[in-house]
Amino acid sequence: MTLLREVMERPLDPGYAVAAARRADGASRTHRGVVLTLVLALVCGAVTARAIAELRRPQPGAAQAQAALQQEIRRRGAAVDADQSRLDQLRAQVTQLQRQAVAGRAGDDLAQRAQLLGLLSAEVPVTGPGLKITMNDAAAAPTGGDTDPRATAGAGEDRVLDRDLQIVVNGLWAAGAEAIAVNGQRLTARTAIRYAGQAILVDFRPLVPPYVISAVGDPSGLQTRFAAGSAGEYLQALRDNYGVRAAIVSSANLELPGAGGFSTRFVHASSAAPATPSPSGASPSAGPATPTPEDSP
Repeated sequence: MTLLREVMERPLDPGYAVAAARRADGASRTHRGVVLTLVLALVCGAVTARAIAELRRPQPGAAQAQAALQQEIRRRGAAVDADQSRLDQLRAQVTQLQRQAVAGRAGDDLAQRAQLLGLLSAEVPVTGPGLKITMNDAAAAPTGGDTDPRATAGAGEDRVLDRDLQIVVNGLWAAGAEAIAVNGQRLTARTAIRYAGQAILVDFRPLVPPYVISAVGDPSGLQTRFAAGSAGEYLQALRDNYGVRAAIVSSANLELPGAGGFSTRFVHASSAAPATPSPSGASPSAGPATPTPEDSP
């Protein structure tokens, strides 16, 4: 009777009963933990969203300060453009007066020498046949290729970089270019092509794409030698690997502005008579220039 009563009153073994109770208690605790985690996540999300909204909210006076800064930038930019225009006019007058003074004192020989030096230093504008290379950022995502000219370029590989312009310009000098300008900025022996922020600077002047590189020289010879050199291969690799747009067009008459005069700090005239440079067929109005093919840093 004791055994029957035990079976009737306690049908489940005490060990099984304890395990079932523990299992039920664990499930209840897990459910409470999930609910608590969700609540904490919602609270943290709400706090983060609130903080972001507060950070993005315009500060009092920020819009007015930005507008004033933009207006000041436009005003100073207009002033710089006006000063540059005035400077160009004065340079033209100085050049004209120098020619008149030289022609009156020493005749045509000294005038030709002064004109040639102006061409060599890129001080005066020139015209002549040559090539135009237009480079622009990629219109779509870059594509694959067999070679990689910018293995360490990192972000912005589909954009035209300063070293791309440097390599192309140096390739044109090596191919026999006699005068080069980038977006109207004449290159000299002291010209720097650098990258600052999101802009390419040529002689500290920011340029915007597309970048037009104008090179005065024999068009057919320039194009052949440029394509056969390393710069031509580099430009083709930019097209294939990164989708950089580039076009080479021959021109019968290019007009390149002068870089203007610049002062030197370390070079002084020697007392010895300078060697007479051999005249070239170039002139500021009719022929290509013959500057020394210095590369851009």
